[in-house]
Amino acid sequence: MFDFITLATIGLACDIVGVIFLSNAMGIRRPRRFILEFFGIKRPQALRTVLDQLRAKSEIFTGFLFLMVGFSLQIVAELAPQLGPPPASDSQSMRLQLLAFATLTAAVLLATVVLRLLCRSWSLALFRRLMREFFTDHATWNFEKHPEITREIGEILSIAQQPEDSISDYAGRVRTALRLPVVARPASSPASDDAFAPVRKVGADRRI
Repeated sequence: MFDFITLATIGLACDIVGVIFLSNAMGIRRPRRFILEFFGIKRPQALRTVLDQLRAKSEIFTGFLFLMVGFSLQIVAELAPQLGPPPASDSQSMRLQLLAFATLTAAVLLATVVLRLLCRSWSLALFRRLMREFFTDHATWNFEKHPEITREIGEILSIAQQPEDSISDYAGRVRTALRLPVVARPASSPASDDAFAPVRKVGADRRI
């Protein structure tokens, strides 16, 4: 079976992986979000857009890398004809070719899934580092005064919000996740606890 998996076929498989990543990186915005932005219901640029751009950047790099490898292997196969498939000499050649095709297809799918997970992890780690650098350089930025942005950062970092959380509680966990210095928590008051209520309502509406 592996005699039929030549440099040319491996190169074509790499080309397919590269095209998948490039096409995914050039995704178009969802039409529903575009309509909400047009009527001013949603902000044109949500913070999650930054994470999407980082992920697209990693997928573009991965796609071009696989295309370069794939085309290079095809060139080598053209310059060395002896590396081509052996002549079909028996009745099992078709079955072996199909088995080789199925093996390459499975390898392409597995490589695509693994690499997409790696790109997602890399983009999230880079997003976390960029956020930490920003808030370190702008130490006066107050999480408690911007509850919606604080909650958006928490959602991206997968920080669960408890029903009894005040804005100070949740902001503290966001700071901890970003490895920022923990600031002294101000004295709680009904007004400060209720400041997170609109954000809780937005989260409830999204879940609905």
